[in-house]
Amino acid sequence: MPTSRRLILKNCQLYNQQPGPLTDILIENGQIITVGTLNGDDSSELIDAVGKIVAPGFIDIHIQGAGGCDILDASVDSLQTMSQTLARFGVTGFLATTVMNPDQDNKHLKILAKHWKDDLGGARILGLHLEGPFINPGKRGGIARSAIYPPTKVRLKEIFDLTGNSLKMMTIAPEMEGNQLVIDQLIQHGRIPSFGHSKANYQQAKEAFANGIRHVTHIFNAMLPLHHREPGPLLAILESNEVSVQIISDGVHLHPGIVQYLYNTIDIDRCICITDGIQAIGLPEGKYRYNNRDYISKDGVARYEDGTLIGTALALNEIGARFQKFTSCSLEEAVNSISLNPARLLGLDDCKGRLETGRDADLVVMDPDFSIDLTMVGGNVVYRKN
Repeated sequence: MPTSRRLILKNCQLYNQQPGPLTDILIENGQIITVGTLNGDDSSELIDAVGKIVAPGFIDIHIQGAGGCDILDASVDSLQTMSQTLARFGVTGFLATTVMNPDQDNKHLKILAKHWKDDLGGARILGLHLEGPFINPGKRGGIARSAIYPPTKVRLKEIFDLTGNSLKMMTIAPEMEGNQLVIDQLIQHGRIPSFGHSKANYQQAKEAFANGIRHVTHIFNAMLPLHHREPGPLLAILESNEVSVQIISDGVHLHPGIVQYLYNTIDIDRCICITDGIQAIGLPEGKYRYNNRDYISKDGVARYEDGTLIGTALALNEIGARFQKFTSCSLEEAVNSISLNPARLLGLDDCKGRLETGRDADLVVMDPDFSIDLTMVGGNVVYRKN
């Protein structure tokens, strides 16, 4: 993005000082310079937050589409539409989440690898989250069977060669034969292996966490349930003090009581709320098409016509609002679940996720209900409510 002008955001209510005095934020060259009472000058652009809440920009680490577009469109225009749509909802960064199909062109991955660092006019693509292909077909959820296949060194190299530095995370089922090699290689290359779409039992999950997995894709979904004689992976996850978890806090993928249970059980800094969103985000309710199949978007939920859940139609600000509603957590905790915590997972917490001197000026101006007035990325306003 172009270098931003010197800018002062006036009369801010900071998200982590509730209630607290109004303050100002000085931004220059895309970074936060000062947080405190400031006087403007002729060289400063002024934006008045009029006492509204200012928070770090939101980061969605699991999202397939928005604004009627999808990663699978294999189009820079679609990526741009996603970027600008998400900015309307306070998202300043996201992991483009998609699948890989064997022995096909996978143009969508080539497009991502080439353009993921481009200025798209809204939220920045922070990299690629590949959901599969080394997952358990018995827990594939909305992922097509054609996007699932066994691991080999050749197949893994193919993925690395195709995605380059864009690949940041891969969802993997650790119980599948050959997948420990994949996990080891992901860690060695600085990628995040994430437990998910798996039929691993309790012991297999414990071994996976001992062998390097530190993250879980959409907890409770696409994995074995908790049972008193066969506890499955959930007990291993809940026992861990290190594993962070993706939470779809929409009240459908997870019952509100389960969301509250997770908040009460897992350290808040390991709770990362996600949308698992698809193209219906930002669109009216109705019938749409994903993965060559029709689906219905209604009440913020996307389902194939046979009832299979395939994701949400909620943006991340609404997910954060529902997390706070379901758990009665503080505003700061709710914001952290969609800003600081995902930034920490991605190794970006030295520059994102906080309103502090030297951090990137990725921020939102919002109401207590998480409705967004303004979104800023790198010191540039990418969305402003009319």
